[in-house]
Amino acid sequence: MTEWNANDEDAAKVYYDLAEWDFDQQAELAAALAESEIPHGWEGTELVVPEEFESATDAVFANVEQRLGVIGKGIASMTGQDGDADSVDAAEPVERRVLADDETLTEYDLADWEELERNLVGDSLSGANIPFRWEATVLLVPTTDEDDVDQILDDIESGNVIPVINDGPGGDELPFESLNSFFLAGQRLRKDARDADGLERLLEALAVADPNRPPRGVELRVWRRTCELAEELADSLVEDRDPLVEVVYDDDGNEVDPATKIASDLHDLLRPLI
Repeated sequence: MTEWNANDEDAAKVYYDLAEWDFDQQAELAAALAESEIPHGWEGTELVVPEEFESATDAVFANVEQRLGVIGKGIASMTGQDGDADSVDAAEPVERRVLADDETLTEYDLADWEELERNLVGDSLSGANIPFRWEATVLLVPTTDEDDVDQILDDIESGNVIPVINDGPGGDELPFESLNSFFLAGQRLRKDARDADGLERLLEALAVADPNRPPRGVELRVWRRTCELAEELADSLVEDRDPLVEVVYDDDGNEVDPATKIASDLHDLLRPLI
């Protein structure tokens, strides 16, 4: 991340008033900015970023606001080297843009993308107030928004966008229980690859897990990697062979059996989420 001092009085900065955001929402935004390598700082409840990162920050805001349901609660103002601030009242209703008949459009063929990912594209574009339309699986957007759309597509393709799914009463209960089950199975099986209870818990979680439906708040790429490791671990244990015959090496160079290594990888992947 670029080194930057938010207290530098000579730097042109953009402020976002997040007084209406709670601590968890502010933390979610800060994490998204850090992952996007956007320099930022805080002055009380105001987020401060360099002026040259304003567009990138707005794109991150759009994704986070859409995800958290806090659209319209961030007021931006810009301060130049002279210290004068030009405020933008975010309380005003946002006028939704539409595609003009004579607008120059850029096409993106997303036929190879899964339906979930295409739905994420639509949600993210709506959150960023970028007009679009679909012609089958071809996305059409204004050419003037091409850079922002490219960034949104890159974020979705890399799995950085968290889908808003599993809504409704109890909608996310079973998937999150699956996450816990995968974690606990990895915890047990990394200690003993022949742990019957660990294997049973793993197979039960696999039976209900859908790689395209992550638990609330879990990145799609993390959930898919979780399911992938769980499948590999199950295969290594239920196949008609001793899981301790083949030897691999852990990160410290120690000899371990493949099932133990996969179980450790699964446990370590999920530890920060539990």
